[in-house]
Amino acid sequence: MVHRGPDDDGFWFDGPVGLGFRRLSILDLSSGGHQPFHSQNGEWSVVFNGEIYNFIELAEILAKSGVQLHTSCDTEVLVEALALWGPRAFERFNGMWAVLAWHHPTQTMYACRDPWGIKPLFVCDEGGWIAFASEIRALRAAGCKHDGVQAETARQFLDLGRLDASHRTMYQGIDRLEPGWLYAWRGTRPMQRVRLADGTQAVDVPHYDPSPAGEATFQEGFRAALLNAVRIRLRADVDVGTCLSGGLDSTTIACAAARFLGAERVKTCRHAFTALMPEFDETRFIDAVIAQTGAEWHTTIAADDQLTQTASAFFLAHDEPVHSLSPLAGYLVMGLAAKARVKVLLNGQGADELLAGYNSTVGPFLRSVVAQEGAQVALAEAVAEAGSRRAGALLLARTMASSLARATTSQADVWARQLGLPGAEFATLSPFVRRNGPLGAAAVALSPTSHSLAVALQDQVERSPLPLYLRIEDANSSAFSLESRLPFLDPAVVAYAHAAPARLLRRGGLNKYLLRSILPGLVPDIVARRRDKMGFPVPNERWLSGPLREMVLDTLSPDRLRARGWYDVDAVLTARDALLNHTASAPSAHLRSIFLLERWARDHLDASFAHVE
Repeated sequence: MVHRGPDDDGFWFDGPVGLGFRRLSILDLSSGGHQPFHSQNGEWSVVFNGEIYNFIELAEILAKSGVQLHTSCDTEVLVEALALWGPRAFERFNGMWAVLAWHHPTQTMYACRDPWGIKPLFVCDEGGWIAFASEIRALRAAGCKHDGVQAETARQFLDLGRLDASHRTMYQGIDRLEPGWLYAWRGTRPMQRVRLADGTQAVDVPHYDPSPAGEATFQEGFRAALLNAVRIRLRADVDVGTCLSGGLDSTTIACAAARFLGAERVKTCRHAFTALMPEFDETRFIDAVIAQTGAEWHTTIAADDQLTQTASAFFLAHDEPVHSLSPLAGYLVMGLAAKARVKVLLNGQGADELLAGYNSTVGPFLRSVVAQEGAQVALAEAVAEAGSRRAGALLLARTMASSLARATTSQADVWARQLGLPGAEFATLSPFVRRNGPLGAAAVALSPTSHSLAVALQDQVERSPLPLYLRIEDANSSAFSLESRLPFLDPAVVAYAHAAPARLLRRGGLNKYLLRSILPGLVPDIVARRRDKMGFPVPNERWLSGPLREMVLDTLSPDRLRARGWYDVDAVLTARDALLNHTASAPSAHLRSIFLLERWARDHLDASFAHVE
């Protein structure tokens, strides 16, 4: 895993335990930050991937307790916090982390990930021994055996498009530790675990008052929380930059970061990075951001003649399948930052899932408005939501008013679909999977989204799609020896998002209304007024049928598909040829999933770990 930490390595062994670490130096670039790190009282030894952003504040608390620190790195703060407060110290941290902590007196190994799973940690229990690593390839290198593909995980992806929705990885026998839990192993005793507080409970969020003054107070509190989240994520002894797509999330971070140049521990944050796609031109938005912040703008583009080489490296960087080619844009951005010698990037992951950014939240949103504010308010919101999507929806919304007032769960789903809005989610079996093959068990159906907005957002944060996006973000950045920091997943920001009523998250046909409400004066008006949502889009179908055509033919070759035994080969080949010959009536998401799963299986499942590295 040299790519994850090219600056230093360290190893330590004591009886039944061995710890190894690759260091990416971000704070205290001296040898003082070397890991494994041992507490002054000799009781704790840790390896730690991530950052504790409030380490300065914690260091002051430790000093008042008589702890004398000898470095300026967060790792020492972490290990001395464990020595003073025990494993519950994790509940005091604001950051992202995957930690293995060996407690010598009790001969106990503790393992913990941050509450939202920003940093990965995988585990393989071989019976006589157990191994942990930041990447699956490292477990394979350590001798962990796996029993091929995890069929349920593969079918979730092929049928429902879901990845990373549980602790199960794509490998049978290798799991991911769940975020926000403290795990403990001691000798031959069964593993124990306890749920940790995530930090939101300690945030003093004002009770929401629907009056104009009360709403303004809530919005100002959210604004302060977000600005502080950006501020402390600029703490670094290396150059810091921002990803910049031209959308609300990345623009907010870039403009907020520009306010804190010269603040504590901020060396510089003068760089912004964008992957440009000719089909999706957002330069007019980005130009306005660059003009306001004075940042140095770095751009790259996925050239068709280099796309096969780039995509091949991208697929190898991910131990599990990706859901589309869209993350390739993020991979390009990370590579661009590495060329500029920037080691830390701020990005906007988590904003959509916390603040109702996706259209799939419209149905739950309207149901919540009915419950919170009544049918007439919900009807007005339905008119705004539907009116922005297709002609005629306004008239239909009016005729459905009486139905809305007494809507049951099932009726609300039907009503939302009639409006052309997202309602319930239903399992759609892939037409390309052999029903009598290794993956032929029935798909696990998604529960319908016939619930409140709060529950829908919780599902997006905990199961899909945020865990997948965080895994991709980590793999993309780590491939180029970078660290990605995510201000929207700060506990205070999350606490405000959780406390906001439905109509403070969506309003008047606008998504992420709470975020939009704090943008005037912070970001350029042209961005603040945006109603569309793009992110880092890529031309998936054009790439697959054009510059990646030979890769598709090779990956979905008849011999390879038959040897795998998972697919209805004739159906896959027919759809593949229709895609490549531009005769398909519509692009097939199921076919794309087959390509991405098979590409992963070829590069990782079939290959030795040496090939991957």
